[in-house]
Amino acid sequence: MSYECKHLRNTFCDKRKKECDPGAPGCVLFGKFAFPLKDADNSGRGKEPRAK
Repeated sequence: MSYECKHLRNTFCDKRKKECDPGAPGCVLFGKFAFPLKDADNSGRGKEPRAK
């Protein structure tokens, strides 16, 4: 998967103030896409996207 994020600087997320972790809470991709290869860690990643 490929995407561009205005908050990404090298591997650091300026929005979350942490290393980039696509789909994590606080990420602009959170709840918009499913990340089936991510480990299930109760963060909501890896689940189906929320219905609008």
